[in-house]
Amino acid sequence: MAQQKEVFLGKHPLDPLMENLVSAYVQRYRHAAVGSLTEGIVHNLNGALQILSMQTELLQGSLMRQGEVDIPSVYQKAGQCFEQIQKMKTTLEGLVQKGIHDDLEEPQRIHLNELLEEELSLLKHNLFVKHQIVVRKDFAPRLPPLHGYYIDFSLGVSNLIRNSVEAMEESPQKELTLTTEKQGHQINVQIRDTGCGLSEEAQAHLFRPFFTTKGRNHFGLGLFISGRILVPYGASFRYHFQNGETTFWINLPV
Repeated sequence: MAQQKEVFLGKHPLDPLMENLVSAYVQRYRHAAVGSLTEGIVHNLNGALQILSMQTELLQGSLMRQGEVDIPSVYQKAGQCFEQIQKMKTTLEGLVQKGIHDDLEEPQRIHLNELLEEELSLLKHNLFVKHQIVVRKDFAPRLPPLHGYYIDFSLGVSNLIRNSVEAMEESPQKELTLTTEKQGHQINVQIRDTGCGLSEEAQAHLFRPFFTTKGRNHFGLGLFISGRILVPYGASFRYHFQNGETTFWINLPV
């Protein structure tokens, strides 16, 4: 059985110019994360609005035909309308809540399980995840809170989740599993996927900026930024590749 490998993020220093460029990019990246969700959210809202519009029109037509109103049918259509309205409200509330968290300028108590639930909720607007990936979770109850900026933990974790999702694009089996547990004085987050894995040669470049195996539309900054954001909180990273499965661990001191 292959052993877990720890990632030492400080062994590849950058030259001063690149360091300044990367630092500026990380700052900008912090405040641009929500924008990447827009396409999926708009798609889902449009679908809900189309159903709502169609059912409302049918409902209005039924009500206009006096003496021919089928009461059970009217109630059913009204129920469908309210169901779609609730979906839209839930979507918008989740997006607004994330915006509120990301905009907070003071450190706060971070409840990791709640943060992960929020990230998974927003991830459902990714059409690939929604229709093709089986998402599983196993969160330990009563985890002690962390302390820091919400957006740092949100981006640090979501980048790893997104990396796992992208790794499964060509995989016949698509399962994403998130696990949390407390071990001693640290909280461990485990992110496992059934994606393409990574070669020994590519593993040597993990968490280095601008390294990617996913083609021209990927910039190779997700893992690097996760490390940059979370290492100041004392985080460490481990990984394991075996039999078509990839597992990353983030170890966060309490």
